[in-house]
Amino acid sequence: MLTSVPRLPVVAGLTLLAVSPLAACSVGRAAVPAATTAAEPDRILAAPRGILAAGQPQPNGALWTLAGNAASRGLFEFSLTSGHTVGSISVSNAAQSVAESLTGMLGVALGTSHAGTLELLNGNTGTVARTIPIGAPAREVVVGADGATFYVLNGSATSSSVTIVDSADGKVEGTVPVPLDTVSIVPDVQETTLYALQPSGRVSQVAIAGGKIITSFPVGDSGRSLALSPDGSTLYVLKNGRDSTNVAVVDLATESVRKVLPAPSNCLQVLVSASGNQLYQVVGTASYGNIQVVSL
Repeated sequence: MLTSVPRLPVVAGLTLLAVSPLAACSVGRAAVPAATTAAEPDRILAAPRGILAAGQPQPNGALWTLAGNAASRGLFEFSLTSGHTVGSISVSNAAQSVAESLTGMLGVALGTSHAGTLELLNGNTGTVARTIPIGAPAREVVVGADGATFYVLNGSATSSSVTIVDSADGKVEGTVPVPLDTVSIVPDVQETTLYALQPSGRVSQVAIAGGKIITSFPVGDSGRSLALSPDGSTLYVLKNGRDSTNVAVVDLATESVRKVLPAPSNCLQVLVSASGNQLYQVVGTASYGNIQVVSL
């Protein structure tokens, strides 16, 4: 069982450091629109150094971040309004990703070299409510638009899939195959399909019932992270190329890149606010971390 510490002000060994500067951006493929003029984000919020991932922002302006290293990892509850960390929980050093249900249940995806689990934690107390075995090492967990269902991306060298878990009782509701090298997922608003991103920058829409790929389209190279607008019309795709980092804004009606937004170096993940008006760029290395807020 993982060691949990309810709402400590700081997890040992993890501290807040200064934010990083923005990096210049360019586009890797001529077919993709050029990035908009690089502008400063609206806000840059200091986050734990060594930040690895963050959960979907909640309507109250809070989100949980995962930070740490191979020896020690923790969850930090973060206020996007004040820019302060308001609580923390120690978790396994196998933690890879975090998501939060509307009831405050945290889903923590754990992945070692051979096994994976989803841990359900009470966000108020930090106690582990349930541990659900996953078929392979977990890479990412996201929550659906219903605020109650966790989708866990997991895989091995030979296959990848998404395990669907009810956050209330930990019941596994199904498994959906996705492309082998999928790095990020997001369910559509109706939660009938999944969007799966590959490192090549190709996005596949996969039916949850039956696992059939409905459509597949390119958005540029070096895909890393997906986020979906609350109305389900726009997909935001973080791309970390060799020479640039940016976010493709994809119109799902036409499956085309409408524009490209600049993003900072060492950007790990993108998230969209509950209102759909802001894009959050999660940025970090072992020595710093921040969350950059961009108006949409």
